[in-house]
Amino acid sequence: MILGRNTCAVQRIAWSILVLMALPWATGCSTFTFRIKGTPACSLPIECRAESKRYLERIDVTRLTQLPPDHYRLAAGDIIGVTLDGVIPLRGIDDPPQLAPVHFPEAGSNLPPAIGIPVVVQDSGSITLPALQPFSVDGLTLEETAEQIRQTYLDRGILKSENTFPIVTLIKARTVNVTVIREDTGGTVAPGANDRDATGGRIQLEAYHNDVLTALMQTGGLPGLRAKNEIRIYRNGGSHSGMYIPAPVVDAMEVNQSFPTVATTNMDGPETIIPLRIPRGSPINFAPEDVLLHEGDVVYVPNRDTEVFYTAGLLPGGEHLLPRDYDVDIFEAMAIAGYSYGNSQSGGGGGMVPATGVIPSQLFVFRELPNGSEYTIEVDLEKAVALDCERIYVKPGDKLLLRYSPTEEALNFGIFSFFTYGIRELFR
Repeated sequence: MILGRNTCAVQRIAWSILVLMALPWATGCSTFTFRIKGTPACSLPIECRAESKRYLERIDVTRLTQLPPDHYRLAAGDIIGVTLDGVIPLRGIDDPPQLAPVHFPEAGSNLPPAIGIPVVVQDSGSITLPALQPFSVDGLTLEETAEQIRQTYLDRGILKSENTFPIVTLIKARTVNVTVIREDTGGTVAPGANDRDATGGRIQLEAYHNDVLTALMQTGGLPGLRAKNEIRIYRNGGSHSGMYIPAPVVDAMEVNQSFPTVATTNMDGPETIIPLRIPRGSPINFAPEDVLLHEGDVVYVPNRDTEVFYTAGLLPGGEHLLPRDYDVDIFEAMAIAGYSYGNSQSGGGGGMVPATGVIPSQLFVFRELPNGSEYTIEVDLEKAVALDCERIYVKPGDKLLLRYSPTEEALNFGIFSFFTYGIRELFR
């Protein structure tokens, strides 16, 4: 009887072992059902590695503005105030002297209060005053304009005394209209999501303040962390055709026939791209005139909506935004995804969560190359703790897949099986 009971116990244990050995395939252990082949991280070619942001430095923001002039020079669109005793404003011989009107600057203007009769500088750069033919003041300072008005009235014999001098002040500076589109602002963004709320609008910039820095400061300041490290300027009247060129329309297409495409030469792009961060020691690759804005120009601050990486497998799945100004290695990327390396409570055991066990160390990074193909990189997390070459940087578009190696899967399954079935069978 004792021998029979022992034989039955051995048979039960044997059957239990066979059943447990079959469980990994029955429960879908990915490690055993399919393998992923990748290039070890330490053997990764240079062209497949992510470029480091460590040596990028922000440019001097004064490069985005223009130097103030020594003197304000008039041009079309300026409004000046002119006062000349006995002539401007006009009065009769017996009329008492009139005080020149005082003009206070508009809100947001840096101009001081002005006096005089308003006179507009015409598109031709000329002005018209009483009893005089139009004459040009284009490019003249206020002092030079006052002297020209005095001399012209003296030459016409209208001004009797050479000791009479006109007063010329600037009432309103000429402006240019530009459009600013910013995708770097908005409300709080939930984890795994991106914000494309655009702000900005049409603004007016005064002469000698028509630059990129002034446009940014009037619409919220320098680009935030959600924006790319660049500013794009689309020039009015530039090289674009001014119309869209549609693709040819067809009534029907054969099954194997390719779809019609539009040539890339028809696609318009920004005429000026100003980088906000450049490699340390590199020269500035834009000229001072590139930051000047003219009538109808568009300033575009793009969003970093494509600078994301993806996580799957034993990592919490999702889409995650990469930091803009510093590098992120694989451990930091896993932390951004919400995974704590060293936690043995995640996955394994054929889909059954073990109470204890070894942690996963097999990380695959699927990286898209410039030619459109995908490159698979295998990272050994145990080695990455000590080896810098294993701690590769994450690039935008990378897909991270964490799973157990076959050895780790087998060990976790054995530990789980022992504590679940082995001890129970031993005491039966």
